[in-house]
Amino acid sequence: MKKKYLAISIILGFGVFIGIAILTNLFSSADLPTQISGALLEAVVTALITYFLLTGQTSQEEVKERNVRVFEEKSEKFNIFIDKLWDIWEDRVVTLEELNELIKIVSKDIVLYSKPETVDKILSCLLIIADAANPNNSTKDPEATKRIQKNIFDIINELAKEIGLGGEINKKIENQLDQLENKVLPYLIEKDLKKSFICSFKETINQLGDDLDITDIRYENKYLWCQLKKSNVYIRIGRLERQTDTEPCFIAVYVEFYGNRNFEKYREASRGWKKDYLRGMFENIPADLKINFSNLEYNEKNYHKIISENNPENKLATKVIQLYKNWNIDGKTIDKIIEECIKK
Repeated sequence: MKKKYLAISIILGFGVFIGIAILTNLFSSADLPTQISGALLEAVVTALITYFLLTGQTSQEEVKERNVRVFEEKSEKFNIFIDKLWDIWEDRVVTLEELNELIKIVSKDIVLYSKPETVDKILSCLLIIADAANPNNSTKDPEATKRIQKNIFDIINELAKEIGLGGEINKKIENQLDQLENKVLPYLIEKDLKKSFICSFKETINQLGDDLDITDIRYENKYLWCQLKKSNVYIRIGRLERQTDTEPCFIAVYVEFYGNRNFEKYREASRGWKKDYLRGMFENIPADLKINFSNLEYNEKNYHKIISENNPENKLATKVIQLYKNWNIDGKTIDKIIEECIKK
């Protein structure tokens, strides 16, 4: 609109100038009309120059505003993509479903704002990640983990170059991050192993022990607790976090005696650390079934072996079911003893 009004003003001014010039030539030869004509001509020329300058300046501002807007949108899309990468990488596992989410973002957002060579490098990195995330490969294997991590770093570097950021994850930073990763990864494996093992333990109890009255299963204070008949009696398994393999690891029936004195005659001992366990229900866990979540080095090397051995049927859970069915005290099953002592 401003351009339109400016053009109209120039045309009108030029028209007035022509009119005055004609009238001056027709009716007068004095200096005044000549001066007026000169002033008007100067005004018109100035207006024309101003018009072209403003037009050029406006075009440059429009291009600049468009470039700023595109850069902001580009930066926002890249940040969303990087955030998604870190969210997926938080547990140090990239599933094929998560990889599919990354591909969608690249196809929908990154391609529109990136140079072809940048997109090509990002897709090459995702192909390597896909190979490491393949179900046939070990996504918790340290080598696969490092391979995935390196390609995530490479993707971030390509995005940084694309928007002209000075920072990058160079070799020195990468080595430092690797050192930190080596300290963090074993604990992440422990956490994941614990979660997977407990989950498979519960599933096995539910599938194979559905005729048993196990009403709750939880992991607490380094022990697995299996509540029996909604009572204060538990099958207690552990400890599953030990500093050395020489520490005791057993399966036993536990009842906190101070609040459950009706179990007096069935107690393993009247004092000492065994006083809250019941007789006939105490057994060391066999060596091949022992789990130690604190053995970080062993767990890291044998993560997949441990998981595969305990899924879908958890061998320790199978042992607990067997003992539950066969244990007895003075010819009584544990269920009968619980019913007897609760009635009292």
